[in-house]
Amino acid sequence: MSEPSQTARHWDSDPWNTADILFWTQLPAVQRRQAVKESGRVDGNWVTHTLQTHLAGHLPLGRCLSLGCGRGRVERQWAEQQAFLACDAYDISPASIADAAQEASRAGYDHIHYAVADINQIDLPPAWYDAVWAAGAVHHFDRLEHVFAQVAQALKPGGLFILNEYVGPSRFQFPPAQRQAIQACLDLLPPAYRQLSAQVAQARLSGGGKQHLLPPGLHRRLLDKWRDGDLLAAVGRRLRLLRAARAGVALEKSTANLPTARSVIAVDPSEAVRSAEIVPLLRQHFDILEYKPLGGTILQFLLADIAGNFQQDETGARLLEMLFAIEDALIDAGHIESDFAYIVAAPKASAG
Repeated sequence: MSEPSQTARHWDSDPWNTADILFWTQLPAVQRRQAVKESGRVDGNWVTHTLQTHLAGHLPLGRCLSLGCGRGRVERQWAEQQAFLACDAYDISPASIADAAQEASRAGYDHIHYAVADINQIDLPPAWYDAVWAAGAVHHFDRLEHVFAQVAQALKPGGLFILNEYVGPSRFQFPPAQRQAIQACLDLLPPAYRQLSAQVAQARLSGGGKQHLLPPGLHRRLLDKWRDGDLLAAVGRRLRLLRAARAGVALEKSTANLPTARSVIAVDPSEAVRSAEIVPLLRQHFDILEYKPLGGTILQFLLADIAGNFQQDETGARLLEMLFAIEDALIDAGHIESDFAYIVAAPKASAG
């Protein structure tokens, strides 16, 4: 299977579409925190901030473009604000495009035009768009130089490129200070808040409905772990999960279990492929008008698979506030960098 096909198939399945709260941004407390970071208001977000700050007096825009639109949530947010007369939206996942088009039609937004496209190969008409945005998509683009050059020349004079994006280490290969901070925060949590959800525990243990030490597909993953020097740790995690399951006790997240580069590629070859290069390369084609760090440096992988535990009581809410404070303090101190950012950019005068 080619890399674009594997990526499309991965996002066709929509791993974020789950009844369980497994990811940090699914938590309402995190959403409120991010809203404040993006807009300065708990009832705002990056979309409203962009419209009210950078595009005030210019609405509705003539034509916009959404890159890596997924299932179309962001375009519908802009449409709700009557922000454009027409919008093109592209994504590599056919299932995502089909869902997005269906939701837009259901909402009566016939001025959003969806199409399947590999953004890495995109060829945009010159001086065509008033605004281009990407939300959590640019870190999946391999040909950043090509994409940024295309966007720069496709924007009309005064047009803006808006990103809400993961800009941290490529393939999630974090520096030691960040890895240590994530594990230290996990160690601080009481056992009840480290319990894996039933969905995650079953997925990790089962192989055709049965518990196996080496379920189908795990052999290849273990080989990748060996190549990356993480084999012993991986086997240890597997044995701990099996022992807990057979003893009938809740499975806990005892280690941050940060991914190796090979394990990231095995799931989605496009994942964070050149994320660390996004901001430096963006500056070659654009002037940065606004840059807001959004954190996520600790929270993203710390809360993975256990986020739902923090909704159960007031103690969970207080623990979340503690984690927020730790992450913010370490970023402010320069000990770790912010992995996510909101960026508004305009093409350099020489971009054409």
